[in-house]
Amino acid sequence: MNLKAFLITFVFTYVLISLPAILGIGKVIDWVPGATLFQKVKGYLVDGLFNNFLMKVVVASLIGVVVSLIISKRRYSK
Repeated sequence: MNLKAFLITFVFTYVLISLPAILGIGKVIDWVPGATLFQKVKGYLVDGLFNNFLMKVVVASLIGVVVSLIISKRRYSK
C-alpha cells in the first residue's frame, strides 16, 4: 500500500465530502449583525469540516485504501 497515495486521496476525498457543508448548502446560519467576515468564514469552515466527522473519516479512509491498493497493484504488475 502506497502511503503517499493514501494520504493525498484521503485529504482530497475528505475536503470534497465537506464542500457542501462548507459552502452552506443545506443549512441556514443566522448571523448576528456585528459578526465580522472572519467570524463568518471561520464558522462555515469549521462547521463544514467537523460536521459528521466520523462518517467522513470512514468514507475517506475506505476510498484512500482502495485507490492506494489500485496504484500499488498497477506499479507491481508491470
